[in-house]
Amino acid sequence: MDHAEATLAELLRDYPLRKKPDIVWRRYRTTAGTADYNTWTINLSLIVLDDEVKLDSTLRHEYAHLLAYARFGPKHGRGHGPAWRSVMQEMGQTPDVRHCYTALRNQRRQVVVYKCQKCGEHISRHRRLPRRRKYAHVNCGGLIQFVEVQAA
Repeated sequence: MDHAEATLAELLRDYPLRKKPDIVWRRYRTTAGTADYNTWTINLSLIVLDDEVKLDSTLRHEYAHLLAYARFGPKHGRGHGPAWRSVMQEMGQTPDVRHCYTALRNQRRQVVVYKCQKCGEHISRHRRLPRRRKYAHVNCGGLIQFVEVQAA
């Protein structure tokens, strides 16, 4: 986190903004970071950014969003368009829209097992089915019955 503040200070010195953006650490599981134009903050992931190289490239990426927004305005400065790409190139970065970080995404938290009463086949699902209805097995038409929840 000290590395993030040091990198931000370096970026502000080399590519000044009218206002210093705040760094907010969040528990993002699927994204490394976001830039918020309204609150002028850079949101970084506590989970995905686990080393200084990832932190550095993500912070520069999000800072470029704010810099493009400040220079080109809300109409042209948002997103990963030409304004953002030119700012990234000016900063000496490759304008990659996505990072290739191995994030834990959409991991199963549980496995719910059902069993068909007619054919005996076990059916695995991500979530439990609502209890207020009866469900038929697609293959044989038999009723399926809840068996257990397994932790993944």
